[in-house]
Amino acid sequence: MLEKLFIKNYLIIKEAELNFSKGLNILTGETGAGKTIILDALSLILGERADYSIIKNEKEKLIIEGIFRIENKGKISRFLKEKELLLDGEDKKSVILRRELYKKGFSRNFINDTPVSNSDLQEFGNLIIDIHSQNEHQSLLNKDTHLEILDNFLSDKNIVDSFSEEFENYKSEVNKFNELVNKKDSLLERKVFIEFHMKEINDVNPQTDEDAQLENELSKLENSEEISTALNASLQRLYDGDNNIIAGLSLTIKELKKISKFDSELEKLISDVESSYISLKDVSSTLSDYNESLNFDAVRIEQIRDRLGALNFLKKKYKLSVNELIDKSASLAEELSLTENFDYEIEQMKKKIDENKKNLFKSALKLSDLRKKAIKDLQKSVNSYLKEVGLESAEFKVEHKYYPGREDELFTEKKEKEKVLITSSGIDDIEFLLMTNKGSDFSPLRKTASGGEISRIMLSIKAALSGRDNIPILVFDEIDAGISGRIAGKVGKLLKDLSKSHQIISITHLPQIAAKSENHLYVSKTETKDKNKTETVAEIKILTNEEKITEVAKMLSGENVTKAALQSAKELIKDS
Repeated sequence: MLEKLFIKNYLIIKEAELNFSKGLNILTGETGAGKTIILDALSLILGERADYSIIKNEKEKLIIEGIFRIENKGKISRFLKEKELLLDGEDKKSVILRRELYKKGFSRNFINDTPVSNSDLQEFGNLIIDIHSQNEHQSLLNKDTHLEILDNFLSDKNIVDSFSEEFENYKSEVNKFNELVNKKDSLLERKVFIEFHMKEINDVNPQTDEDAQLENELSKLENSEEISTALNASLQRLYDGDNNIIAGLSLTIKELKKISKFDSELEKLISDVESSYISLKDVSSTLSDYNESLNFDAVRIEQIRDRLGALNFLKKKYKLSVNELIDKSASLAEELSLTENFDYEIEQMKKKIDENKKNLFKSALKLSDLRKKAIKDLQKSVNSYLKEVGLESAEFKVEHKYYPGREDELFTEKKEKEKVLITSSGIDDIEFLLMTNKGSDFSPLRKTASGGEISRIMLSIKAALSGRDNIPILVFDEIDAGISGRIAGKVGKLLKDLSKSHQIISITHLPQIAAKSENHLYVSKTETKDKNKTETVAEIKILTNEEKITEVAKMLSGENVTKAALQSAKELIKDS
């Protein structure tokens, strides 16, 4: 239940603290005093989108704080546990929602002093409170809302979301299929283009790093004479000529060995010179082999130049390196494979779509069957409540049809010669009907129901839902619109009955309903002057029993409260 609501700096509410009790909480007061503002503030801490113009004093932040007590251990407790928002100890049953709005256009949200997102507030709000706004009962006149209301009576509420997801996945597959078919002609044209470029590259058949290797070989062949001359001179100095370096090192080793007996440290030097001697001999041998391998080959030079010419042509044309040309050929081959298997892929995708379409229709039929069962429950429950709110002669009915299918939309055969359209919400076309008097025809609500009847039908639907959705708090903003007298008493009784299993918070202008409250809050407004500026401020107080009698009497007779009105008020309250 909601125990306390604190509001600061919200329109005409400078600062207010409202205390609520179990059972039926009623808000009354003069027009424009701020009753609806209180429910709007409650909506704000439950994640409603903020309008920052509601901040009364631009220099201060707007604060709304609600303290809730959670008695049950269902979805609400699981939500708090999963989000790690539970308090410790005795406070574990308390939940404090807080929202702060700043004139600069941003807000801060908290659950139990932990910062949370707006979506977290909304998720928590959907679990704990159902707020019925002034205009919500008018939504019953809109046929599009009827299916959503019916789905609240489903035994498996998750099936609606599951079907919608399955439908969207199917539509996505169909879109991909259509795109593939539309690409068929352009891909076939591209096939010729792909084959030409593949042939052009594959005829040359470039190899990894081939151009670098060929350029190195060409340089060697073209400069073989100059290379050979330099190598011969080097070999002469190293090995073949008089006083060559290798012979000199051999002589040096012999001389050092003769004197090493006089100093052992010379042994290391001898070892170093011997290493140099061996390395130079190896180098000389390698240079000699390389020199002998040199062979000016005019034919080979021409072959390399032709090959490099072919490679460079491709490199320039495609603006790619040799290695990138190899990758290009592979990607073209892959693309060519797709075009060659195009018809097969279309055929396979079509088979998959046809199969998924059958499964989608099976899911739609399953959802439709559950809705048919829910229709019986909804009709029975709503009609029982209609009698309680003075519509004894009326009968509520849910009309069920199928959307007619057309050739240009997704459809499937349900019965012979019947096309049924499948939408993201299924195949069911739902509309609420009302028979106002016995023996008359059923007609759509938008054509037959008066304002008072619509509000009572909505209350009956809310009452029917209350036993299914496990939402502990129901809030009504003038659910009694368009009714009075005896009917108001019946509506009040239904609210009283609902308050035995739910906390009810309701704004009313009717004494028959106000009289039934366990907790009566009165909202008034006063005007104050400050530096020649007039300011309107709302005030909220919980009425004592005597104050409640007076307020109900005023609602009966007006500002001039008579003894008869007071007596009538006492009787109304007593009978409640």
